[in-house]
Amino acid sequence: MDSLWKDLHYGARSLLRNPAVTTLALLTLALGIGANTAIFSVVNGVLLEPLAFPQPDQIVMVVDSAPKLGFPQFAASPPNFKDWREQNQVFASLDAMNPGRFTLTAKGGQPQALAGAAVTGDFFRTLGVQPLLGRLLAPADDRPAGERVAVLSYDLWHQRFGGDPGIVQRRITIDGRSHTVVGIAPRALDFPRKSQLWVPLALDYAKEGRGAHYLRVVGRLKPGVSLERAQADMSAIAGRLERQYPDQNTNWGVALTRLRDLMVKDIRPALTMLQLAVWVVLLIACANVANLLLARMGGREREIAVRAALGAGRLRLARQIVAESVILFTAGGALGLLVAFWGTRSLIGLNPDAIPRAEGVGIDVRVLVYTLLISVAAGALFGLVPALAAIGGRLYGALREGGRAMAGGQRGRRVRSALVLVEVALALMLLVGAGLLIQSFARLQSVDPGFKPEGVISARLSLPESRYPDDPRQAAFFQRALERIAALPGVQHAASIYPLPLSGSNFILTFVVEGRPAPKPGEDVSAHVRFISPDYFRTMAIPQLKGRLFSAQDDLKSPGVAIVNHNMASRVWPGQDPLGQRVTFGNPAKPDVKWMRVVGVVGDVRAAALHREPEMEIYCPQFQTPSSDAVLVVRTGADPKGLVEPIRRAIQQLDSDLPLDKVLTLEQVVSSSLAQNRVKTLLLGIFAGLALVLAAVGVYGLVSNSVAQRVHEIGIRIALGARRDEVVRMIIRQGMTLVSIGLALGLAGAFASSRLLAGQLYKVSVADPLTYIGVPAVLAAVALLANWLPARRATRIDPLEALRYE
Repeated sequence: MDSLWKDLHYGARSLLRNPAVTTLALLTLALGIGANTAIFSVVNGVLLEPLAFPQPDQIVMVVDSAPKLGFPQFAASPPNFKDWREQNQVFASLDAMNPGRFTLTAKGGQPQALAGAAVTGDFFRTLGVQPLLGRLLAPADDRPAGERVAVLSYDLWHQRFGGDPGIVQRRITIDGRSHTVVGIAPRALDFPRKSQLWVPLALDYAKEGRGAHYLRVVGRLKPGVSLERAQADMSAIAGRLERQYPDQNTNWGVALTRLRDLMVKDIRPALTMLQLAVWVVLLIACANVANLLLARMGGREREIAVRAALGAGRLRLARQIVAESVILFTAGGALGLLVAFWGTRSLIGLNPDAIPRAEGVGIDVRVLVYTLLISVAAGALFGLVPALAAIGGRLYGALREGGRAMAGGQRGRRVRSALVLVEVALALMLLVGAGLLIQSFARLQSVDPGFKPEGVISARLSLPESRYPDDPRQAAFFQRALERIAALPGVQHAASIYPLPLSGSNFILTFVVEGRPAPKPGEDVSAHVRFISPDYFRTMAIPQLKGRLFSAQDDLKSPGVAIVNHNMASRVWPGQDPLGQRVTFGNPAKPDVKWMRVVGVVGDVRAAALHREPEMEIYCPQFQTPSSDAVLVVRTGADPKGLVEPIRRAIQQLDSDLPLDKVLTLEQVVSSSLAQNRVKTLLLGIFAGLALVLAAVGVYGLVSNSVAQRVHEIGIRIALGARRDEVVRMIIRQGMTLVSIGLALGLAGAFASSRLLAGQLYKVSVADPLTYIGVPAVLAAVALLANWLPARRATRIDPLEALRYE
């Protein structure tokens, strides 16, 4: 230990004696390790950190699954959930929830729209959480005629009620009905995500249909029960239900997924890709620092030779050099933590909603240990490069050959060239990946969503059933609201829809075409259904292709009508005129079934996601099939944000207890749908740019050091009549030969590794020729500049001084 301490002490002094090299190395390592730590902190918080529940691996999500119908994971129906709960042998508890939006009104305060969930009685026991204050919901609360109670989230308790503990057992108004606050949830509880309150689900199973899929089911496995055994048990139950209820359950099974895996399944591929990318950046940074240390060895060969002559063995010398490298890398890691702290906050700030579990991301003990380990390990590993180069030559020859026997000689140049070659190859691989993603994102951004979002503001509105309990009152309110909004100055069109395209919400129903045989059980055909007001298509600038649009006369008293999109018209009625055809969402065998006549065809909209082709869609008139939920969409020729307050005032003139929720321009809605793609493309582009800079610095350092070592040779060439442009071409040719080899290796590596990106690209081939030609050309141009700068300096060498060199 005493010897090790001396090595570290001497290494620190040696690094301080060379502030320029040390500073450059520290900055390089701070960037490489900092980027690595920043991404790992996100990976740690999102993928590795356990959920804030006891035994979180026992918590699983249970969903209906019908892959043959195109629904590998789908919400459960209440009757199916009831049967799962009663018949399973593997769950300690099984509970359901229905996430939604709620309106909170309180005396002296503005109405507030809240995210929350209606849950079954044992929901909190299944999660294993305990109340911060009061109590949580219990089975006795989960009755259709039970007392209305609510549990508040920690954040809502603090923000709306000032953290007053007296709120427990007080009454508040939710959706127009009085509820008793029975407890405050613990601060760590965020399930469903961003929920601010929980109320009893209170299902009346006798009134629920087996074909109505809207519940999310969560369960806690019994101790010792594996996910595989649970899946087998639930699949057996699903098989029995399929035989028992063939009309609704044919081809419907059950799928189980651990809760954490389900929460992060969409972002896992992107984070894995980014973690691999920052490891590549770290390798390039480490290779650069190893090159710096190796070049520095050229100036220390006399010192090393003298120490060897005085009795220091090769292992002792190597340990000293590795100790210096470890000190340098550890100091770089410490600086990297500062970069990571800033980088993590910036990363989360890009779009917190795009990163699940973002609240758990930060620099914790695991991240600190990770940073220390990669710093020390990289320092030891890459410290071996200059150490082996220094002790691998003729130690005593340096006393006679002027410092060209070891790291500064031919052996050292070969090692440095190999490191730069690796840097160029790795940088090219990263740049190709970034180029493919950038092209993919550019094409995704240029996709026509089927509507024109410019100049449109949207806002969600939910009517409480306590004040708007039936269809006539709901339809009347939205009709009056749209009339008032349409009369506002600057408004061109005003309409309502539910659900809004690209909002993440979808309403899917099976349908039957009149005159055709009813589909066999399990072979139902479904379409996305949207409820709209008459002026919706004009507001969204969706083209009318055939027939007519809805009018105010399409109300509760008129025959049922519908409009379909082009996709549905061409698939359901190929070669036929869809106008006049009738469809129903009900059972055509029943005498009271409601038929809807197709009166128009409109253009397709990419409603689910921009990268997905348009689905079949059926539009129903809102005033004919009213709903308590709707999204207002208002088009103006000016800044749409200027309409927010006028719209709010217009709504409150009709009902002062109705808040506007999720107020966004349609451009923001479209942008939010691309959030994850934007973040991963931006980050990979930044890392690729950093790799490009580091590779260029490595090429520059190699050529610059080569020129410095060849001053004598270059001076002789010039003295013997070599033209200066010939000297420049010679140096550039030698440098670019090395770069060309690196580019060839990088292209091969990029072609092999780019397959990992295949699932994340939109209409871009992993072998895209533009990328594989353009990216190497850019890297070659940067490398050419990095070669030219020291080559130009070589032409300024004075032959007389060079002849006296050494």
